Amino acid sequence: MVASQLAGTLAILAVVLSEVHPQEPARPVFRSELDVVRVDVSVTDRGRPVSGLLKTDFLVTDNGVPQQVDLVDTRRIPLSLLLVLDVSRSVSGPKLTHLRNGARAVLHALDGRDRTGLIAFSQEIRVRALLSSDLLRTQASLDSVRSGGGTALRDAVQLALALSPADNTRPLVVLFTDGEDTASWVSERGLLDSVRRRGVVIHIVHVEESGAETAYLDALAEAAGGRRWSVPAITELDGVFVQVLDEMRTRYVLAYTPRGVSRGGWHTLRVKLLNGGARVRARGTYYVADEPE
Repeated sequence: MVASQLAGTLAILAVVLSEVHPQEPARPVFRSELDVVRVDVSVTDRGRPVSGLLKTDFLVTDNGVPQQVDLVDTRRIPLSLLLVLDVSRSVSGPKLTHLRNGARAVLHALDGRDRTGLIAFSQEIRVRALLSSDLLRTQASLDSVRSGGGTALRDAVQLALALSPADNTRPLVVLFTDGEDTASWVSERGLLDSVRRRGVVIHIVHVEESGAETAYLDALAEAAGGRRWSVPAITELDGVFVQVLDEMRTRYVLAYTPRGVSRGGWHTLRVKLLNGGARVRARGTYYVADEPE
């Protein structure tokens, strides 16, 4: 599974490497003598964000063992936002205009510390802008997007995971699609495995009028600690992208150093509130590679 998944990722990267602009120098990666697990958590009550929670309001278990958590101040952590946009043949004419407008709206809502990039996909995947703090470059890249062809959704998300940074920003993928995958190399199971390993929050904006099956999109968003946002028609996209960003701004980031659990392999994460019936969304697993002897 891992070998075939790596081969698929390398093939996808080979397709796009000649098309991208040079990436700005990477920011320093957070290092510590102790391994710290960081969990991005959404708490909502009847769809509205719950604010004002403290670290003592949360119960986090790692492989069933309760952990002592700290609450990270998200105002000090910039976002690394990758827009992954379905521009297959069904997204053409006025629909493509509405998609561009929705993407521009979320870019305008970012601040100067955030980074953003753009991936457009049909049966082909094109990196229109690598992650950069140059928001104007990403906005300009929207003008070069054209529609046509099939839908390689899983391949596009796999590439987005590979391009998402492992640094001190909060990585976020916002995926738009109006249909089902018709052209990917990466399997459904393989992509879910990659999502669980990477820990990148994925929000999916999906158009209901397409009538496409949504079960896999729901599973993908759940594995990534995000959610699927449904809109009745593509004409209503403009405000939804900004709602996704607003949701990200109101989330909590919990951090802890694992205690009482083995280091290597898969870990099962559970995040709950000690009181109240609000809904909690967070990734349910993380993976640590065994250290060589």
